[in-house]
Amino acid sequence: MIRLEGAGKTYRLYRRPADRLWQFVLPRRKPWFQDFSALQGVSLELRRGEVLGIVGVNGAGKSTLLQLVAGTLSPSTGRVQTRGRVAALLELGSGFNPEFTGRENVMLNAAVLGLQREEIEARMDAIVAFADIGPHIDQPVKTYSSGMYVRLAFAIATSVEPDVLIIDEALSVGDGAFARRSFDRIMEIKRRGATVLFCSHMLYHVEVFCDRALWLDAGRVRALGPVSSVLSAYQEFLDGLNAPAGAAALDSTVPAIAASRSANTHEAEGSTQATPLDGAPSHPAGHARIQKVEVLLDGHAGQELYGTSGESVLEMRMTFASDPALPAPSAALVISSDAGKILATNLSAQHGVVVSRDAQGQGTVSIQVLRVPMNKGRFRVGAYLMCEQGLHVYQWIDPVAHVHLHREGHDQGFWTIAGAWRSELPPRT
Repeated sequence: MIRLEGAGKTYRLYRRPADRLWQFVLPRRKPWFQDFSALQGVSLELRRGEVLGIVGVNGAGKSTLLQLVAGTLSPSTGRVQTRGRVAALLELGSGFNPEFTGRENVMLNAAVLGLQREEIEARMDAIVAFADIGPHIDQPVKTYSSGMYVRLAFAIATSVEPDVLIIDEALSVGDGAFARRSFDRIMEIKRRGATVLFCSHMLYHVEVFCDRALWLDAGRVRALGPVSSVLSAYQEFLDGLNAPAGAAALDSTVPAIAASRSANTHEAEGSTQATPLDGAPSHPAGHARIQKVEVLLDGHAGQELYGTSGESVLEMRMTFASDPALPAPSAALVISSDAGKILATNLSAQHGVVVSRDAQGQGTVSIQVLRVPMNKGRFRVGAYLMCEQGLHVYQWIDPVAHVHLHREGHDQGFWTIAGAWRSELPPRT
């Protein structure tokens, strides 16, 4: 469905606007520009139904690659071939005419994506219903809020049943219930067998969503292969970046499980009580939210907890409210270093735990860790409320608390290693 053969993109950089004129008038004299290669020599093939995750720090060439495949850029070198209908979630709404109504922009954008007028009219009601912007659909989009703009753009882009879907940092968009619906829509497109290019700093989503991964660095391919091996090498690269230059890149991926933060996500650092959303109903429609989180160490609750490595018992309790019409949510415990690097996670969904709740969608879920295996030091404890598959994050609080662990001896590192030493004399000759 997608084939790239030595694809690259080079731009001409001029120091001054006048240099463009001199280059046109005197092309045979010295060049008035410098070449900048945003992408160099990328070759790959994707078959029907494959999902490729693309990772790399800012400026690595990820968006350039996606635009080449989408056809919004032409390659300077090599070839790019695609088959079937291509839909791209790049700059959502970039093709909107601000003077047109939402309905008129649906007609315009869907036509650009390759739908015939009859097809557009047949899908109009479904697009309008998914966007869920009410009577504003017949108002000029220049009057829309940013949220309404994104809703309509996403509804259009995902309504064309593409053969190839290109996603740039848009696995779930909007807020609240729409974030969940947008996530489900993209997963549905994947299940239908579409070939997907997925570019993201969300390493957790890349791991669960993709079949293979591509790591770009300074416009070149650093690694292409199985997701686990590529992400492991990339994470090691991020960890090795020196602050402050590496801080921005590291912060964008750590904590990876929290990178799917949606616009309505409430981050209450240092607080065990999630603040209710203003005007939010007690039973959130279309999503779920944390009502309270409590962390205990050896039975004592608090935000700064003290215990003993290898002996203390850690417990996290989370009370939540959810839409009863949706499957029951799942929960995750995240342990991070004091600097924010994720050390370990435990997701209820991956252990087959079905979270219980009452008819109103409310419930409490807890996890207990016996003989905490972390070494001496200070650690962050985070709480995450997720969808039933453990993919979409409804809300998170990280850190809920810090745990200080004491241990005698000179062991180094984040974890303790259980083992038995033996000593033997060499055999007699």
